[in-house]
Amino acid sequence: MLARFAIDDGRHVPEVVIDEDASTAAGAARFRATCSCGRMPRQMAGTREQALATHIAHVNTKIGPSKGPEWLPVGARVALLAAAMMIIWGVCYATGQILTHDHDLTGASAKTVLGGSHLAGLALALGLMVAVRRYIAPTRA
Repeated sequence: MLARFAIDDGRHVPEVVIDEDASTAAGAARFRATCSCGRMPRQMAGTREQALATHIAHVNTKIGPSKGPEWLPVGARVALLAAAMMIIWGVCYATGQILTHDHDLTGASAKTVLGGSHLAGLALALGLMVAVRRYIAPTRA
């Protein structure tokens, strides 16, 4: 699944075309792959499978491994990140509730404090996600 994501990330989309000159010379369809990033080196025309294998080899050179610990699988890192994001949001939500009850806020002021605590929790959780993205999943070139 992760390898499929790496190829379909929008920067490395394969474009397989039939090379007419090589096909005419060989007497059979010969394919050539290019990449949407524009940095894939040219290769000899071959079968469709060879063209796709060449593109996958190109993608593997452009995508680096994650910087997270190798002993912890990517799925576990994502689960830990989701748990940390929920904890951050929960702390902000609880803070908003505590402030509302300690200061006896009602009406619009209570809704403003609770809404602000929700937004602050979401902003902090998403900020954490952006900050640790290189430790969770592979990076792109």
